[in-house]
Amino acid sequence: MDTLLANKLFESIAGLTKYNLSIIDEYGKILASKSAELIGIFHETAFHLIKSQKDIIIIDRDDPESGIRESIYMVLFVNQHRAGVIGVYGNVQEVLPVIRVMKHSLEVMLEFELYKKNVSRKYTAKERVLKILFSDDFEYSDLERAMSDTSLDKKIPRIPVLIEIEDPFRHSLQLCRQIDQGNKSSRQDLTGITNEGNVFLLKSIHSENSIIMEDYKYILGDYLSCALQYIRSNGLKHSVYVGPIENDIVYYRQAFLYCRWMQNHINQPGNYYFYNYVVKYLEAIASQNEFHAVFSYLKKELGEKFIENYVEVMGALVKKDYNLAKASSSLHVHKNTLVYRLDKIRSILSMNPLSSSSEREFMECFYIYLAQDFRMT
Repeated sequence: MDTLLANKLFESIAGLTKYNLSIIDEYGKILASKSAELIGIFHETAFHLIKSQKDIIIIDRDDPESGIRESIYMVLFVNQHRAGVIGVYGNVQEVLPVIRVMKHSLEVMLEFELYKKNVSRKYTAKERVLKILFSDDFEYSDLERAMSDTSLDKKIPRIPVLIEIEDPFRHSLQLCRQIDQGNKSSRQDLTGITNEGNVFLLKSIHSENSIIMEDYKYILGDYLSCALQYIRSNGLKHSVYVGPIENDIVYYRQAFLYCRWMQNHINQPGNYYFYNYVVKYLEAIASQNEFHAVFSYLKKELGEKFIENYVEVMGALVKKDYNLAKASSSLHVHKNTLVYRLDKIRSILSMNPLSSSSEREFMECFYIYLAQDFRMT
């Protein structure tokens, strides 16, 4: 048992009891405790218990001279191995049922952690990193340990990319091979297959920070050229979702989730970059109550006729990326009619989404709020 694991287990159970407790490893070192000053010191009683044939030691009274307190210590077993000790301090009669429950809980959690480690040994060090990123039970401490087993530089900028292809379980493995065998591949790259069969990768970038935004799309294009050629040669429908550049493993899981968010909300063939969808993402995660606090006055005062026109016009513009010709076509009206209807909106709000990016963001958020109301009615 290591310190990271002990603290993870300790956080799971410490709040369940008012009593002070400690987790001690098989060498007698206190790894976690409610008394922070005890962490890291050698615990002689626990060490002797581990080395003996006993499973429990009960100290039924305080000894002020030696500093020993009334307490109970029990051995933690994992697969019949003496893996450590749990100690709980307090009145023995009160503490005994508490420590039994804690001991059982810790042993179950320890066995589960051991099982996860045994499963992860089936994969290479890099594959383990990705498997952890994809897991619904993601824990940052697991990712940190897995990264430490690789030769990966944790601070190199990397681009997260999710590739969704038709018939993924037939083609994803070959797609990964195409990427890994390409002449733009690096040992600092990570490539793997998600639980749904999609390809996910973290492409390392070796570029000047001042021009990284200028370069990264070209770097990705070269890197994925063999994979895209394979996709085209097999006539596969596909989508490529590119997340924000990251240079800290703390954000790798979130980068993967950003790609998943685009996949779930765009869901059509093409290449998509999260930097172009930041506002839409923030709009999507904001609660309806927050939108209501901002826009309820406007909705009430502007009236139903304005609102109906606003939702229809802004909806068409947003969906057609503010192309007036395409937006008017989608509404089956003449372009001049759309401009006339938009001018009414601009006049009342004193905002123009065609000439001001900040005003466009406001008007899009207002549209999202109103559109949600329309869907619920």
